[in-house]
Order: sequence, then C-alpha cells, then structure tokens
Amino acid sequence: MDLLHPMLCSFAAFAALCLAMERHHEDALDGEPSGRRVRRLRVAAVAAFVASWWTVIPRADYGIAWTMWTVQLTAGAVAVVALITWWPRRLPAAAVAVGAAAVMLMPLTAPGWR
Repeated sequence: MDLLHPMLCSFAAFAALCLAMERHHEDALDGEPSGRRVRRLRVAAVAAFVASWWTVIPRADYGIAWTMWTVQLTAGAVAVVALITWWPRRLPAAAVAVGAAAVMLMPLTAPGWR
C-alpha cells in the first residue's frame, strides 16, 4: 500500500502534464486545450507530484526516499507513455480513475493521518 499511492499520484501527474500539451490533448480529446484548462492541468500535476513526495518522505531516510520516489515517478511515466502511445483516447478516463483512487488512498498512506 505504501508504494502504490506514490505511483498512482505520479501516473495522475504525468497524465495531466501529457494532456496539457497540445498534440496529446488533440489525440486524446479531439481539440485544442484552452489556456485555462492547460493551467488547471499543470496545477493538478504539481499537486499530484507534491502528494506523491509527501507520502514517500517519512518512510525511510532521505537517500532511500529519493530512490523510492524516483522509481515511482519512472513507473508512472512509463505507464502514461504506454497508454498515450497505444490508447490515447483512454488516457483521460484512466487519469481520472487513478487520481480518484489516489485521493481515496490518501488517508491510509499519509504520514500524519494514521
């Protein structure tokens, strides 16, 4: 459970960054993103990155925490790249589902909420 939440957050963050790009947004949603939507996606990505780091940092010493976080970021990025490459239309739904799962798991994995 401790390793699942950062991976879900990193997937949601990379999916938001991916959808904030014009080319990927057009592939996934058939249209150019508005400036407001791009800003919202970027803010959501930053929030998801912060949430993923926040749940990793108290797990171990800082060296292990950085390594764990980097592995989770890599796994999330690889999953987003695979999804946008082969099934671009499914990325928005997957990002929403994974983001919702990450929010629901937050009380179980957050350091001060146990």
